Amino acid sequence: MSAMQHRVVPSLSSLEAVFVDRDGVINQEPGPILSPDQLLFIPGSLEAILRINRMGKYCIGVSNQAAFARGLLSREVFEEICLKLEKALEKIGASLDDFFYCPHYPHWEEGWIKELCYPCQCRKPGTLLFEQAAKKYGLELQKTVFIGDATTDFEAAKRIGMFSIGVRTGHGGKDQKCDTEPDQWAEDLNKAVLSLLGQ
Repeated sequence: MSAMQHRVVPSLSSLEAVFVDRDGVINQEPGPILSPDQLLFIPGSLEAILRINRMGKYCIGVSNQAAFARGLLSREVFEEICLKLEKALEKIGASLDDFFYCPHYPHWEEGWIKELCYPCQCRKPGTLLFEQAAKKYGLELQKTVFIGDATTDFEAAKRIGMFSIGVRTGHGGKDQKCDTEPDQWAEDLNKAVLSLLGQ
């Protein structure tokens, strides 16, 4: 795998925002999350988001949600899942500033939602969602970090020039979709944020 391990972990104080993948980073990923009951949080992940909030930095979710294209997930159920995350964060005084997601899949199969099945620029490793977030919040993407669990996350960050931290939870970089390593590895989201805080 191509690596950029020489890059120094940036300080959270120097960043404008922290992007985080959801499934496998904030919550466990046994497969696609298709109901609120399946949304089970990885220990320390919600507290990690709170740490970002307390530093006054944007914390923005960026996620591939191909279950829409596969006809497995409706907008209503997705909103219920998002609400469960929002309420869990609220309980400890934390929040995501925004959540960007891609509902597409690159090809169509029988029984899937045809209008959502096409090659797009928003499905990671595509960078459109990050560009949309940057435009909405006035961010310089090279002054942000992306924390993810999949090689598609690391590749998206590489294409933008942002620092990436890979977590060992979720896919732990073993999805084999891209030949890309993160700039830094961390055990989980909590440890990743602590590294940004110099701890």
